[in-house]
Amino acid sequence: MDRESLGTSSHTSTSAAQDQEKAFPTNAAERLQLALDAGAIIGTWVWDIPDNRVTADERFSRSFGLPADRCMAGIAIEEAFASIHPDDREGVWADIQGAMDRGGAFRCEYRVRQEDGCYRWIEANGRAELNSEGVAVRFPGVLMDIESRRSAEAERDRMSALLRTFTAAVPGVVYAKDLEGRMLVANDGATRLIGKPPQFYLGKTDVEFLEDKAQARQVMETDQRIMRGGVAEQVEERVDMPDGSATYWLSIKAPLLSDTGEVIGLIGSSIDVTARKSAEAKLLELNRTLEARVEQAVAEREAAQAALRQSQKMEAVGQLTGGIAHDFNNLLAGITGSLDLIQIRLKQGRVADVERYLSVAHGAAQRAASLTHRLLAFSRRQTLLPVQTDVNRLISDMEELIRRTVGPSINLRVALQAQSSICLVDPAQVENALLNLCINARDAGGVDIAISTCNQVLEQGPDLDPELAPGTFLTICVADNGIGMNADTLSKAFEPFFTTKPVGAGTGLGLSMVYGFAKQSGGQVKIASQEGVGTRVYLQLPGHAAQVEREERSRPPVQAPSASPGETVLVVDDEPSVRMFVSETLGSCGYVVIEAADSLAGLQLLRSDTRIDLLVTDIGLPGGIDGRQMAETARLSRPGLPVLFMTGYVQPHILEGAALEANTAVLTKPFALETLTLNVSNLLRQPRLGHPSCAD
Repeated sequence: MDRESLGTSSHTSTSAAQDQEKAFPTNAAERLQLALDAGAIIGTWVWDIPDNRVTADERFSRSFGLPADRCMAGIAIEEAFASIHPDDREGVWADIQGAMDRGGAFRCEYRVRQEDGCYRWIEANGRAELNSEGVAVRFPGVLMDIESRRSAEAERDRMSALLRTFTAAVPGVVYAKDLEGRMLVANDGATRLIGKPPQFYLGKTDVEFLEDKAQARQVMETDQRIMRGGVAEQVEERVDMPDGSATYWLSIKAPLLSDTGEVIGLIGSSIDVTARKSAEAKLLELNRTLEARVEQAVAEREAAQAALRQSQKMEAVGQLTGGIAHDFNNLLAGITGSLDLIQIRLKQGRVADVERYLSVAHGAAQRAASLTHRLLAFSRRQTLLPVQTDVNRLISDMEELIRRTVGPSINLRVALQAQSSICLVDPAQVENALLNLCINARDAGGVDIAISTCNQVLEQGPDLDPELAPGTFLTICVADNGIGMNADTLSKAFEPFFTTKPVGAGTGLGLSMVYGFAKQSGGQVKIASQEGVGTRVYLQLPGHAAQVEREERSRPPVQAPSASPGETVLVVDDEPSVRMFVSETLGSCGYVVIEAADSLAGLQLLRSDTRIDLLVTDIGLPGGIDGRQMAETARLSRPGLPVLFMTGYVQPHILEGAALEANTAVLTKPFALETLTLNVSNLLRQPRLGHPSCAD
């Protein structure tokens, strides 16, 4: 700094000393001392401009990182400037020069270096005093600590910038309104939606800036209701765009609260769901059209789709229907081809080949029935006959069968460690599931298969299906040391018709059937696998505390005895071919058979005085009531009437408990002739209470 430019003169020094005494009257000094004691002021100085001597107190010296004795004795202003941040010096000097030119108040914020080398924000407040010639001769002032304030301002500026960036980046529409519904703030999405610049709509209500006034009033009514209620809501609103097109917006609106919890306005965010609603409408229309055209043909596929959606593992219905069509076409080709050949050979009088063709058709029909059962198992719609089953005993009894099935090259180990192995399940389906898992383990290419059981307590979390309640489960684990599965294969393992086996070596329904059976039985299936290491499949079924008595699993075949004279069976089925098959089979055994095509005709016969010793009925019947309801109604007038239900598929709740009722049995279509006659004979030979079968 050029001291000569400051207008130094000898006579001004005495004048400055006199002015200094006048500058701090007693009351001002007291106020200064109070400010110092409060810690608001962190230093005072007086700059004698002609002598270029800055006299400052100890606090000033600490703030500027200078020796206290030198500051109190007086230093040149250049020495004080050395502590100011280099980036701030030019601005500070410009502000000082401006105050000296005009005289009067001076205020400046800048950073000064501390004793530790760090910089700290301060605020300097002073006054440039001019002599009679208008030249600055004296410059007293104080320092204020503003580090906290500047930090808060910097954080505020940072957050403001972040909020602006965030608001601009948020998709859709974001806005805030006051209690009167006036728009306070909005993002670019709101501007595009309104179709006007922010200066047009900010500070205005919806009625004031929207073209459709009725629509605007509806929006404002919703906003007022939310602000009055104090609870956030999700609403869907129609908004007409500036170009006249109608759009639909899904909005989350919530009361805007002050620091004290008082409602001071409303904040909202909206996203455009027009495309989604249009797609939903098209999908609904497509579904309605498809249902009208192919309702009967896609009934089973719809049931499979429901299960696929619930499991959240399926990708498309096409894979399912394609697999069904492929397998059924193969089976139907064998059946129809065999029947055509039988017809030709009968016309030619060559009956010797008929038996071979019948065997081929019968085998194909059995495979078709097995495929249907697997599909029903996967879709969780198969007819289950759950009983209290000792699973450890069941596996032990199956061990020899499994050994023969997997072959002598496989080392099979069985470790039944579950202390409680009673489950309420269909034992036949458990056997089927276990056999499927062992066959898959064998086909995985390993040499070891281990079957084990244990009891596990599963809590809510990743180990338990969200649809299941926590509890104790019996876990059946089938482990192999085969090729294992990668992540992609593992994610598709339960999909119907998905298989890694060669064409013709598997239907791809084995694991799907196990999955459906487990879910329908109140359990779950989990798979852990690693390529090159092997696979572990865990079939987990809900435990049951009851005990079961041991039953002989291997019983000699029982021959159905012939009918007693006059024994009468009522057969009710809406399918003529099934009715004919059942009637002729029973008729050949000596029973008197009466037929009915629907439940109304069946009830009319049951309410008459016609002798009926046994009712054989399908579950799904036309006529307004199903076979179960018809049987229950018939037993009001014919107590203890034996009933044999036949079903190809029925909702599980309709058959719930039927197999456990007295004088009742269930047959799953298709069934063998021997199975039908044996069930009929057993039901007729059981002792029963009630009125005679012939109504009085």
